[in-house]
Amino acid sequence: MTKNKILLIAQTLLCVTLVIMLAVSAVGIYRSGMAEKNDNPLAWVYTREKVGAALKPVLPVFLASLAVTAVCAVMQVRDEDADKPVQDIELNRDLMRARVAQPSEEMKKEQAIQKKLLYGGWGVFALCMLPILLYMTNAAHFPNGDLEQVIGALALHVFPWIILGLAALMVSTVLQGKSIRREYDAILARIREEKAAGIQAEPKSAAPARNVNAVRIVLLVLAVVFIIVGIRNGSMMAVVNKAIRICTECVGLG
Repeated sequence: MTKNKILLIAQTLLCVTLVIMLAVSAVGIYRSGMAEKNDNPLAWVYTREKVGAALKPVLPVFLASLAVTAVCAVMQVRDEDADKPVQDIELNRDLMRARVAQPSEEMKKEQAIQKKLLYGGWGVFALCMLPILLYMTNAAHFPNGDLEQVIGALALHVFPWIILGLAALMVSTVLQGKSIRREYDAILARIREEKAAGIQAEPKSAAPARNVNAVRIVLLVLAVVFIIVGIRNGSMMAVVNKAIRICTECVGLG
């Protein structure tokens, strides 16, 4: 492993650690501030003293990250693979598949695996979204009152299912990528076999374009569904009331 690689890894680890520590510090300040506010409603959640005390453990990591970044800048350390084009193994697979006259059993097996992984990943994601919809369509979970408690309960019931659904999609995508690589190797072997046997593939029509906007469409549909659910369970008025209070009490409009 070269020095450049070691510096890049160190810089990445320090940056990730810094982000995590800052997030934990922010959450800690908020929790302690809210606890004080329950005892004394006039107490401030965020103060200069609290922020300073929370940032003291973060300061060494910040300075170390800054030092490593400066060293990388002076030594002109950069990722050598950053400017290289990303290899689209799926596109390469499709192009090579068109050169095969008769798919082999190994190719058919991998194609079946990819289809199962695709439907299985999205199926698990859809099942994970079902408890979220059931929770959000229940108006009893969104009472008029402390918005922080409502958001906390919402995060507690929603975030685990979102994380589980996204994890299922990620695992499915990774396994599909490995299956595509195995199919690609099987295609190369099949092409060599057909070439040795003197078999030539007939020209095939262009494969239908892949729907690259599938994820955008899914997110758009989910956004519309959640907007409708929010209107039906009364969350819209809670947001409006909160916005009015912010404008009149904090900003001072009106």
